[in-house]
Amino acid sequence: MPNRTTANRKSTELEVENEALRTRLAELERCVTEAVPSLPARLDESLRASEVRYRRLFETAKDGILILDAETGKITDANPFLEVMLGYSRTELVGRTLWEIGPFRDVAASRNAFRELQRNEYIRYEDLPLETKEHERRNVEFVSNVYLEADKRVIQCNIRDVTSRKQAEEITRHDTEELVSRVRELRRRDSNMQMLNRMTDLLQTCSTQEEVYRVVGLMADELFPGMDGSLAILSTASRLETVSRWGVEPPQQEVFELEDCWAMRRGHPHEVLDPEGSLLCRHYVRRPDTGYLCVPLTAQGETLGVLCLVGLSTAKGETASSQSSLAVTVGEDIKLSLFNLRLREKLREQATRDPLTGLYNRRYLEESLARELHRTNREGLPLCVAMLDLDYLKQYNDTFGHEAGDRVLRELGRVFREKLRKSDISCRFGGEEFVLVLPGSTLDDAQHRVEQIRVLVRDLQIRHNDQILGRLTISAGVAASPEHGSNAQDLLEAADAALYCAKQSGRDRVVPFQRKEPAG
Repeated sequence: MPNRTTANRKSTELEVENEALRTRLAELERCVTEAVPSLPARLDESLRASEVRYRRLFETAKDGILILDAETGKITDANPFLEVMLGYSRTELVGRTLWEIGPFRDVAASRNAFRELQRNEYIRYEDLPLETKEHERRNVEFVSNVYLEADKRVIQCNIRDVTSRKQAEEITRHDTEELVSRVRELRRRDSNMQMLNRMTDLLQTCSTQEEVYRVVGLMADELFPGMDGSLAILSTASRLETVSRWGVEPPQQEVFELEDCWAMRRGHPHEVLDPEGSLLCRHYVRRPDTGYLCVPLTAQGETLGVLCLVGLSTAKGETASSQSSLAVTVGEDIKLSLFNLRLREKLREQATRDPLTGLYNRRYLEESLARELHRTNREGLPLCVAMLDLDYLKQYNDTFGHEAGDRVLRELGRVFREKLRKSDISCRFGGEEFVLVLPGSTLDDAQHRVEQIRVLVRDLQIRHNDQILGRLTISAGVAASPEHGSNAQDLLEAADAALYCAKQSGRDRVVPFQRKEPAG
């Protein structure tokens, strides 16, 4: 009994649950029946909202948008921004292909791009140049892709105006190039300054003009690469001589007149950039094909020479202006070096020359005689010293005046300069006494040469104040090294002793030194 009661109870519970399920199912069926009729309306409403949003985006986008038929390539729609960007109305665009409108003028390129788009369904140009209806240039970023719309393939072209960005990039590129150019110019100037400093240092250590010429030739080849040039120095009052040159082809003549150079005439640099329409100097070997520059070298009113450069317009990217400035600076260094050397030489001349006769003075004799003795002793050569005295000069002064006596001394100095060798040294020892240093001459040679001078002096006819002065005579004593002395003092004393003997023997003669034999 209990088992049957339990089974009846479970059966009743199942029936209750089944009834509840049937009720729930009926309710669901009713809800579905009510909802299905409104679903298409809701889908239509959602689609219209989506189309409105797309249209709003299409019309308010800040990029140009073109819609094309993927089969024909004809434009089916264009947004307002594109119309403003290119200046074409919608009616001028719709129904036409890209290559039929002004901005896309390259027909072949446009057709090829269209075929590529049909094949790859995507194309992109980072910088595409377009032209507006008003013929203004626009740089655009062009992106196209293909998609389906109602089972029909269409092409959407997004066109973004990047003109401002490209202009900014161009400005940046130009500024960068200018900066690089300035850095390059600064480096070039720094290199030039280093070479200029080196040249200045070398010029300051030069002791002769010949050394200056060598330094200029070496340094100018580095300072002016790819250019020919030369340095010419004033050799006479109106003539210049080329002393240094560099480059491939010597630009100017070896010797030319001052009037041949416009820079020397004007006293200012003469720059020629176009040889066809400029005044050309006449001192070039041949007519220059390129620009050239002549820089006169003048210091303290004294004309020294001219620096010439040929090839201004072809030298490794430098402007003619910078080359000219550098050339003028180099010219300043050269002329200062030459002027200082000449000034030093003048001071040395004044310190070692007798102003009346133009011969060396006693100070120079003391320096040079010791030097020549050392050299000839080292080389095993003879050396002679002659001491000469102008006879009766005091009587000339008393009879004709001191101006006449000075004229006699100047004439005697001229004879010594003209008749002696360049290796010989003639000095005014003091008053009417002179000393000749004759390196490489034996005692007999020296005595013979001094005798020739004595004869020349005796035959001189010197005119002063329209009258001929009386006959001149000289007395001389000669001593030799190493026979009569191995140092300057001994030789001078020996020559002085021989001169004393010549005077004691009646003057107007040449006497060699002879040692006195000891008595007994």
